[in-house]
Amino acid sequence: MEYRIINILQTRELKVNFTKSEESILDFIEKKFNEIPKYSVIKLCEEAYASQASVNRVCKKLGFKGFSELKYWIEHDIKKMESSKSSNINNTFFYIENINFGGIPNIVEILKNNRKILIYGLGASEITALYFQRQLLYLGFQAIVVNEEKMIEQFEDFILFILSSSGETLRVKHVANSFKDKGKVVISITKFQSSVHEISTSAFTHNISIDKLDAISREQQLHMIIMINELINKLQNG
Repeated sequence: MEYRIINILQTRELKVNFTKSEESILDFIEKKFNEIPKYSVIKLCEEAYASQASVNRVCKKLGFKGFSELKYWIEHDIKKMESSKSSNINNTFFYIENINFGGIPNIVEILKNNRKILIYGLGASEITALYFQRQLLYLGFQAIVVNEEKMIEQFEDFILFILSSSGETLRVKHVANSFKDKGKVVISITKFQSSVHEISTSAFTHNISIDKLDAISREQQLHMIIMINELINKLQNG
């Protein structure tokens, strides 16, 4: 299912650069998304503390001729989101569309050759780590969930599998670096081009900009569960 505007606002995965003032306009449009079709450009400028020239630049950078066309496509997105089917599965489609499934084959190959796995996740990801551990145990892997670096140091012949939605948590980055510096394999499910992604030997990534989500959304693990399930399915059937 294709959305012209909402996914762009939520992920901010764009090829063009925006100034801070233009980012503020995007933030305002995202916050008032359902109300924007009723706005005039003058009202938007007043409430977003922006100039009309800045609004026009934002519209053009998003690929539209002007504010009227932007409003048209926002209304188009809203109608899709409000349909009975879309309202129930919109979040799932959003996550699926922002997962890079091409990273799976290499990880599957590594796991098949390394069946002793330490799983590391903090916060909400620790709960997901327990789910991942159960799935791996069903497949006959020796999988252990750890949440402290001293625990990790006790396992010499294990690989490390990190679950980190943002890929920027300091403790997670430290653990990943320490493990890799010893010449060991680090795999991750994490944010594309995050620090953990860069550290990892191999990674299964998503494109969701965690910093653009509210506090509750940042804690949600639906995309991580989808990624784990896909990985387990490939391990089981591959």
